[in-house]
Amino acid sequence: MLNKLFLASAAMLLVSSAFAQTPATTTTTYSTPPTIVAGGCNITGATVFHYDPSTNTITLDNATDSCSTSPPGNQTASVSVSISPTSYTLGSSAAPPVVSVTYNTPAAAVTCTLNPTNGFSVTSAGTITGTGTFALSAPTTQGTFTFTPTCTTNTSGYNPAVSVSGSTSLTVNPAPVNTSGCDATQMSSSLNGITLKRQCSGQVNIMPSTIAYNNALTDLGTVLGNSSFPAYKYAGYSPTFTIQSGYYVALAFKPTTTGAFQLVANTSYGDGGMISLSTVPGALTRGSTGAICVQGANASNSLYVSTTSSTCQVTAGTTYYINFADTNINGDALCYNGSAGSCNTSQVSYTLYR
Repeated sequence: MLNKLFLASAAMLLVSSAFAQTPATTTTTYSTPPTIVAGGCNITGATVFHYDPSTNTITLDNATDSCSTSPPGNQTASVSVSISPTSYTLGSSAAPPVVSVTYNTPAAAVTCTLNPTNGFSVTSAGTITGTGTFALSAPTTQGTFTFTPTCTTNTSGYNPAVSVSGSTSLTVNPAPVNTSGCDATQMSSSLNGITLKRQCSGQVNIMPSTIAYNNALTDLGTVLGNSSFPAYKYAGYSPTFTIQSGYYVALAFKPTTTGAFQLVANTSYGDGGMISLSTVPGALTRGSTGAICVQGANASNSLYVSTTSSTCQVTAGTTYYINFADTNINGDALCYNGSAGSCNTSQVSYTLYR
């Protein structure tokens, strides 16, 4: 920035010996800017002095005048942003998120715009001046999203780009799976005349690690480290279920986005047993109510669940079940590492891939 001092007398010309009255402009550079008092105002920060004898003026580079009513050049205006709420659960009745902008630089006129992606839209004004808010549409997809407005100013003396600080990160959680009402009266489909009861709790060992789960066996994401479709935890590991003889396990999940996961029998830790994908718990046989994909007892059992698969296909917003039972198609207990039909409990193991 340039500041000019108009020298009214010869005495004021003696600010520096470098300002000799010569026909050419004289320039002096200071490594340590001096402080100049002129007319009751402090002028600081000047690193280069230019004296023009033809106009009897001194021009200062990079100077700040304490009496100036105009902002110095190259300043950066700023705003602070936030979002409320910071988390949202799909399917809830909570109000959609709102991005707030707080104006921090009164001397600069700041305008902000917000153009969200990932399926979101701004339901209020898309542009605000100064302090204001952007109301967003309700989330439809789980994940973590950030909404950063673009803010600019045309005020003289300020950089066009405005500094934006704060956090507008929104975590969208999957809709909760309704797992209430699990009980032993929820019988499986018939296995050659034999039906199995539903087992609602028990132990799962995540092999070959030391991770163990011992609680409700109703929700797939809860068993797999409190995760959600399709990004389940323990990929590459083998969840191994301890199942009571005469029972099956049904784990619910509800896709809210696209994706896939696969379960492949691992006989190092348990039987392949029966496994199926269905819209109701316990659909273990082909053609039974709610059955989508069914695999009979086999060491090479594999179930690939996907939003785009042509066989074991699932749709966002629908609740599904993965059903496990350590029996063959006739309902006979397989009894891992024991004599068939002689066990009280047995193990079923599948490696998770995604």
